[in-house]
Amino acid sequence: MTDEWNPNDPDATRVHYDLANWSFEQMAELAAALADATIPHAWDGNELIVPESAEDDTDDIVAQVEMRLGIASDSEVEVPPREAIPLAEDAASTEYDLAEWESDERALITSHLVGRGLPFRWEEDVLLVGTENEELVDTILDEVENDEGVELPDDDDDADDEDADRLPFETLTTFFLAGDRLQKNPLDADGLEQLLAAIDVADPDRPPYGVEKRLWVRTCELADDLAAALVDGDEPDAVETQAVAGELHDLLRPYV
Repeated sequence: MTDEWNPNDPDATRVHYDLANWSFEQMAELAAALADATIPHAWDGNELIVPESAEDDTDDIVAQVEMRLGIASDSEVEVPPREAIPLAEDAASTEYDLAEWESDERALITSHLVGRGLPFRWEEDVLLVGTENEELVDTILDEVENDEGVELPDDDDDADDEDADRLPFETLTTFFLAGDRLQKNPLDADGLEQLLAAIDVADPDRPPYGVEKRLWVRTCELADDLAAALVDGDEPDAVETQAVAGELHDLLRPYV
């Protein structure tokens, strides 16, 4: 229903969230959570824009991020906890045999499913979800498995150490938000600061979790070009900055 939503369409119904009191990192965390929940969204500076049909889900996610990061909310209204949605017996379903998973892992999976409002049911150790949600459930299972720390054979210890040093997916979101800010204002100090901080830790040869290497390499190239336009000359090149920032923004928009 929201796949074709375009925030620039004058006829599109949309809801605005003023996040002026949020830091750049906090907005990046929120953007990653919205992407994980497949909620279409756009940014106008410090303002988040979502379709009106996604307002309730966005309210929940904003509240969850505020609670997780300790962000003071402007509202005193409590968001009631979600209730589990049972998967209909006749619904097209995908099964996951999780008999070898720990009970606390299965409990965490249930919490994620409830939090995202996804219908499901357990039949002993087999999880059943709607087939249309299979891709998102795969992501949830990967998250739970990674959080628990999958043990690898002894001869893979070096690879395990390397994975532990990889950047989180949110690094991609940081580059996206930097591009969004700088294409609108080439002199945005926060945008430049976050861009340079992300470049400092980014390694083109080691993409973050869940990011394809080709996309990551291109992201790093554009980020370097953007930084050069801003700091290499005596003065920032506003025209080049806006052009490169726009290209970076457009490249990453489908992923955040």
